[in-house]
Amino acid sequence: MGMSLARILGTALDVLFGAREFCPACGRLGSARSLCSECMALIPIVCPPMCSVCGTPLRGGPRCDDAEREVCVGCRGIRHYFECARAPAIYEGAAREHVHDLKYRARIEIVPALSKMMALLAIRTGMADKCDSAVPVPLHPDKLARRGFNQSELLARSVAMLLGIPMISGALSRRASTGTQTFLDRRHRRDNVLRAFVCDEPARVAGRTILLIDDVITSGATADGCARALLRSGASRVRVLAFAVSVADERDWVLNRNSFGDAVV
Repeated sequence: MGMSLARILGTALDVLFGAREFCPACGRLGSARSLCSECMALIPIVCPPMCSVCGTPLRGGPRCDDAEREVCVGCRGIRHYFECARAPAIYEGAAREHVHDLKYRARIEIVPALSKMMALLAIRTGMADKCDSAVPVPLHPDKLARRGFNQSELLARSVAMLLGIPMISGALSRRASTGTQTFLDRRHRRDNVLRAFVCDEPARVAGRTILLIDDVITSGATADGCARALLRSGASRVRVLAFAVSVADERDWVLNRNSFGDAVV
């Protein structure tokens, strides 16, 4: 009886004052295109110091005085094909849950909120001014068929709309299935995916500065594979934007000294 009365009252209020919106994560009254303040407070946000190349937050203290030139352990030994990568959230806690909700539970209603955080970061860092087209990281056709959608394409479409740039759908394809990358180290991830991508429409990317969109940056190997294919097809530059960045391996530690005087990474 109580629930029925609440639904009737809610419907009446919607008719009188317009449909209400709710936080896409928790269902609290709010905006359907943004996370509520309670949900935002649960997301671990990337803060300086961070790697100037891959955007991962650095632990262990800065190595140099110029934060804009700070580079993590992983990026020091690799020549990336992308120019830089950034993400607003750390791939832990609530941020990880949101990504899993989108990818594995098909909660696509959260896309506007996540993409809004990404677009705001792109504007704040100047990436938005330097890129003229968005390209999503593709899924292998088998995985796309099983999942029914590409979460990176959903994010890319929304980010592109918010930034006022075109999204080039179908520019990239994944010609090799690499399986899960979760349990591979950085070198094997990179070797596994570097040549897994191909640009099917080079004329559409030639001369363009591409904003490559993904859900999570882990080792940067997938981004490098995509950037390599885009650059080989004539793109002038590639920058990467994701919702979250992983800090699950040693690359986010900078060289430092512990209390016993031993060098650690």
